Amino acid sequence: MRIVRLILLILLINLNFSYANENLFDSPIELIHKKDCSLDSFCKQFVDDVDIEKFIKREMEYDYVVVSLDECLDVAMKNNFNVQISDKEYFSYRYEYQNALAKFLPTLGTTSYISGYQGQFLVDNILSDSFNETALSFNLTVRHDLTQGGKTIFEARAAKYFAKSKKHDLNFTRTEVLYLTTRYYFEMLLAKINIEIFLRNLIERNAQFALTKNLATSGFGTQFDVVRAQNLSAYARVELLNALNQFRLSQSRLANIMGIDVQTPLMPFENEINPMNLVDVDTDTKDLFKIAIENREDIMSYKDLISYQKQVKNSYYTDFMPKPLVDYQYQLQGTLSTTISPNYNITLAMIWKPGEYLGVGTATKIKAQKEKIKKTALELENKLREIEQLIVDAKSTSIFSQREMLINKTRLDYSRQGIKLALLRFDNGKGILIDVIQAQSEATQARVQYASSIIRYNIAQVELLYNIGTITSQKIIDNYNP
Repeated sequence: MRIVRLILLILLINLNFSYANENLFDSPIELIHKKDCSLDSFCKQFVDDVDIEKFIKREMEYDYVVVSLDECLDVAMKNNFNVQISDKEYFSYRYEYQNALAKFLPTLGTTSYISGYQGQFLVDNILSDSFNETALSFNLTVRHDLTQGGKTIFEARAAKYFAKSKKHDLNFTRTEVLYLTTRYYFEMLLAKINIEIFLRNLIERNAQFALTKNLATSGFGTQFDVVRAQNLSAYARVELLNALNQFRLSQSRLANIMGIDVQTPLMPFENEINPMNLVDVDTDTKDLFKIAIENREDIMSYKDLISYQKQVKNSYYTDFMPKPLVDYQYQLQGTLSTTISPNYNITLAMIWKPGEYLGVGTATKIKAQKEKIKKTALELENKLREIEQLIVDAKSTSIFSQREMLINKTRLDYSRQGIKLALLRFDNGKGILIDVIQAQSEATQARVQYASSIIRYNIAQVELLYNIGTITSQKIIDNYNP
């Protein structure tokens, strides 16, 4: 039996390995000659020198831009298109509010004319011959509608609340961009880590395939072993391809939310991920919900929207009110041959009509507006329920991801110990190659699950911070430990 082990090790040593010069998807990887003939040293040699960023650059055929989370957040807040659109919308309605305030000012108008009269004119039954005169007139009119029975006041209030609602929408859009940027960055980092994990796994599977082929050729293996190794190698290629695709998708998502060219190949500068604690998961859900009610910008937007709709309703009631009007006119009249004399008059008018279309039109407008208010109130209530659910979901995900993270960390430690023991048993003739392969596969899955659980925890923490309305760029950066 020891002779068989020795022959296997000799075959193993005589394989050449160099993934840097071979395309991992085209052919099995050859193995490097080793002075140390132990399988432990042999396995470490072909996976420890993996340059993941160089590999990604080669496979995707483009140069990348290395970024950190704080840089991505800064760029996103400046360039995100949704933020820019919401910003323009807010300022447009702020000017609408200023326009509503301008209606409290009086209107001012002037008219003037010069008329020339020449010829014969009949005045008091007397026909004048050779009449030639130029008449002059200048009028200044100042009019104030005295708030149209209060309608101007309610319209100004409505414009004020609507502008405030749009400002809350702008602030909420900013918080949403912070959350999505952080989430997409972590997803891109996870994809990068998975590429590194699956690349190492592919190298190991290709080495296994090359070894089993040589064993079968030498009479120490079977065709079944070769087919099984070939299948594992193919499956490892698929996993790596999926990881590469997920990395590219995460790049475009992050670039898009940052407001830069979506084809920009971003690269997170980290190779590992650490847990990020943003919200204490031991905080009672009711307390978290209270924080959300006080801080969520979208809730404030709904409240201001309801106030806006109420002011619109009040403005409709003024259709039934009498509307006073003050009109002042100052006029200069005369001719060139005589003097120009001033005159003025002040008019106080009162206009009243029983609403639009005998009051029926106004009454139906009021009823329609009341239904709109009820609809918005129901939307707010539904939004509150949705937020409460999202808080429960994010908190639960944080708790269980944290537990899963600890378990996967232990599992990863065990799997690494398993590899060492499998290699030791193989080197001492107590185990078989399939034990080493199985231990390596378990370690690969353990590492994937460990990285995934950290990412799920971090995303859940950011989402919880976003759901309670206290997310800021500074809070994320202060807890960001690359």
